Amino acid sequence: MRTVMYYFFETNGYVFEILLSIFLFTWWIERKKGFIWRLILTAAILVAVSEITSDLPCMSAVNDTLRTITIFALCVCGLKFCLKASTWQALFYGTAGCAAQHFSYKAATTVLAPVWYFAPPKADLSIFLGFAYPMLFIFFILLCHLFFGKRLKGEDISHLKSSPLILFLLIGMQLATNIFHNMFSYFDTGAAPYTVFNLFDILCCLFLLALQCEIAKSENEQRNNEIMKQILYQQKQQMKLSKENIELINIKCHDIKNQIAMLGSRVPKDEIRELESAVNIYDTEFKTGNEALDVLLMEKFMLCENKNIRLDCMIQGESLSFMKQSDIYSLFGNAVDNAIEALSQLSDADRRCISVKGREDRGMFVVHIENFYEGSLSFDNGLPKTTKKDKRYHGFGMKSIRMITEKYHGYFKVKAENGLFILNILIQLPSK
Repeated sequence: MRTVMYYFFETNGYVFEILLSIFLFTWWIERKKGFIWRLILTAAILVAVSEITSDLPCMSAVNDTLRTITIFALCVCGLKFCLKASTWQALFYGTAGCAAQHFSYKAATTVLAPVWYFAPPKADLSIFLGFAYPMLFIFFILLCHLFFGKRLKGEDISHLKSSPLILFLLIGMQLATNIFHNMFSYFDTGAAPYTVFNLFDILCCLFLLALQCEIAKSENEQRNNEIMKQILYQQKQQMKLSKENIELINIKCHDIKNQIAMLGSRVPKDEIRELESAVNIYDTEFKTGNEALDVLLMEKFMLCENKNIRLDCMIQGESLSFMKQSDIYSLFGNAVDNAIEALSQLSDADRRCISVKGREDRGMFVVHIENFYEGSLSFDNGLPKTTKKDKRYHGFGMKSIRMITEKYHGYFKVKAENGLFILNILIQLPSK
């Protein structure tokens, strides 16, 4: 029985190592219905293929190479079968998992190499190695997850279909490393060359994992920049539309006021006052000295009135004449929108208010916006993390504020304390 179990794990250990490695790089991906059964079926197929390919009547190095390629392909298919992942995601994470497995295997065997080479000829090391190797492998695979897996988790790579050549390059590098290992392993070169080769193999795997992290980061930043451009363009068009709508509303309000005045004594005075009060809400004008800011504040004022939120503004808008109108609209619009969203969840009417202040101060334009909030906030890279389930398409408001601020050589900072969210922006004024 012991011999059968030993043979089973000796033959198929590579499969279970691969499965563990890929799991640590994909556990956060949404799973398909019936995930457990899909996983069991995938593992069974991999074990069956491993058993079949372990005794093929051909050269050992060629056999191992074909086995490696086949298992890699099945792992990619297994990822597609078990997880809600695109083909490109499956290839990317499959490559990362295989690189992590190969690194951990090589690192563990390098640590144990002196035991193999310098132990007495008749020493039985099976019990020691049977315990030491799995522990070392798990240690190194967890290191891979810590230094690379967590970095990949934070990057959205669903868009990698735009870079197939890069992805195929990564796959080629991984397979080449494994093939080189298979060819070299059948030469008895001694302890020193074996150790040097292992170290080279380890460095290749680390380079591959680091490269994947950088590619994912670069691709994600490029995608975010494209989304930001689209958002800013849409906000620019929104500003034009809001300006036209507000002008139309003002005209209509003026006409309605004239009609109310013509009613005279035919309508009770309290009803007249109620009508005038309702019209005045939409006839409010902001005169900050900046047209884009006036349009934005009028738009947000009406939105706040609808949501029972008080909007207090005191801004020296004429000082922002050096900025593009669309940038002003986006900067303040995103800030106020975030505040409105936070306040919409508050039940306390006394706390449903937004304070927006902007003034010149020693060559800088200082913006201070604050509002109350409920719940807890956490920050990542200076920005508050979104609390929404779909995080891919949220959080761009704050990113837009930071991008516009940096465009004008400014400084951006947010903080949350005692239920109060504070946004501070410093923008350098051009020298006069």
